[in-house]
Amino acid sequence: MLPSIDGNDAGKHSSFAEQYIVHQERLRGYVSSLVTNWNDAEEVFQRTSLCLWRKWESFDAARGFLPWAFGVARIEAKRYLAEQGRRQQMLSDAAMEALDSAIIQNADAIDDRLSALEHCVNKLQVANRALLRALYQKNASVEEAADTFGLTPNAVYKRVRKIRELLHRCIDRQLSPAGDQL
Repeated sequence: MLPSIDGNDAGKHSSFAEQYIVHQERLRGYVSSLVTNWNDAEEVFQRTSLCLWRKWESFDAARGFLPWAFGVARIEAKRYLAEQGRRQQMLSDAAMEALDSAIIQNADAIDDRLSALEHCVNKLQVANRALLRALYQKNASVEEAADTFGLTPNAVYKRVRKIRELLHRCIDRQLSPAGDQL
C-alpha cells in the first residue's frame, strides 16, 4: 500500500509528476547517450525512473527537474555498468554537467529535431526502416545486419550512409519554414 500524501506534499507531488511527464522522453534520450546499448539504456531508464519516483520528495522545483533527473541518471548508469562488469567510458562529471546545461538550454530545438527525425524515418522505405531498427534499436552488428538483409557489410555501410543523408536533408526541410518532403 502506498503512503498517503498530505495536503502540503500534494502540490509538490503534483509538480513532480507534471515535470516527469513533460521531460520523460528527453530523459530517455539522455540515458541513451550515457549507455549505448539500447536494451541496457532501457534498463537504466527504468531504474532512473523508479529512483526519481521514490525520491520525489527531494525534488526542488526551483532548481529544475532536468538537472536533478540527469544527475540521478548518471548515477544509475554508472551503477548499472559496474554491476554488469562493463567499463564503458563515460565523460567526467564536470563534462557531463556542461553537457546537461547545453541540453537544457537547447531543449526546444532538440525536441523539434527529434520530431522531424521521427517524421522523416516514418517516410523511409520499409526496408530502410528495418535496417535502421536492426542497427540502432536491436544493436545488431554490421555483420549481423548484412546476414539478415542479404547484403555485404560494405553494402550495409553504404546504405546507412545514404539513409543518413536522406534523413539529414529531410530534417532540414522539415525545420525550414517551407518544407515537408523526403
